[in-house]
Amino acid sequence: MATQTVDFFAELEKREKLVASYLKTEEFKDWFYPDQIKEAVYSYVNRAGKRLRPAVLLLACGAVGGKEEEAIPAAAAVEMFHTWTLVHDDLIDNDEKRRGGYTVHTQSSLIAKQHMNYTENQAKDYGRDIAILTGDIQQGWAVSLLCDCSLKGNVKPEVTLTLIRMLESYVLNTLVSGETLDIQFAKQPIESFNPDQILDMLWRKTGALYEYSAKAGAMIGLNTTNTDDKKAVALSNFTSRCGTAFQLQDDILGIIGNEKQLGKPVGSDIREGKRTTITYYAFKNASPQQKAKLKNVLGNHEASREEINKVVQLLLELGGISETKRMAQRIIGEARPELDVLPDSHYKELLLAWADFMISRDF
Repeated sequence: MATQTVDFFAELEKREKLVASYLKTEEFKDWFYPDQIKEAVYSYVNRAGKRLRPAVLLLACGAVGGKEEEAIPAAAAVEMFHTWTLVHDDLIDNDEKRRGGYTVHTQSSLIAKQHMNYTENQAKDYGRDIAILTGDIQQGWAVSLLCDCSLKGNVKPEVTLTLIRMLESYVLNTLVSGETLDIQFAKQPIESFNPDQILDMLWRKTGALYEYSAKAGAMIGLNTTNTDDKKAVALSNFTSRCGTAFQLQDDILGIIGNEKQLGKPVGSDIREGKRTTITYYAFKNASPQQKAKLKNVLGNHEASREEINKVVQLLLELGGISETKRMAQRIIGEARPELDVLPDSHYKELLLAWADFMISRDF
């Protein structure tokens, strides 16, 4: 069963617009003050994005026979939950660009320098503070949006409460543990890792929220608190695996992607010293001289563009990228049979197309 790419992108865009429109409801805009916080909260929302997590939530809802409109507040909640993690992640990684524009901390710092007469250091601290506060607000907003499933829709309150508890306990702690490991790994020797450790970290950072998105969509579609429902479990297992493959592809694009298409810096993972499967396999295949070159640049925040380019070439030559690509394809292959428990439908077709997109995308 296959869906033409053009149909998939049209379906994705349709759901992206539904979620963005919900988040931009005038009712919400009045909540945020002062104006700089309001602008920061909406900064990434106002930029074009894939919105893959809310899309898969809506598709999962439809795949079990539910009405997508009942799940729109939850889809918006997942998007906002993801957004606060991006704001904080950008700050942790010192990234300047996100979705083709400045990151929240960078934009706030520029405002402080240009319009508030702050010194360089004062402006940097101010940008950091605004980014932290923005993420805090967005995280709270995500919970409020989930409440709308029952307050404004027909989802049973106990279903909404179950979803809030899952998000604020299991998902939050899993995601933060993954981010913590990512930070810790960057300071440890490459040779001390194995692929399973790296994959576990990537799943925690990315796969867990995809897993939740599908389970939430299915539970809303079925209007059930049963987290062990076989269709909900199958969908969450499917998206959990696909989420890990998505992150592997993200790591590849972070090395060899087109910066304009991505809307964020290429090569920053090298400067940050990220421990990815790409660096693992490249280092495994490297000569002592090549290992020394990799160690000299990975994690070097002052590395020049020329040094970055040489490391990129090494990662290609030593098979780090090709092996990671094969790994992502294998994971998607393992994920697809999870959907066998679902009846054939347009939604199932779209979910399978979504899985293929996770590892074929170039943005």
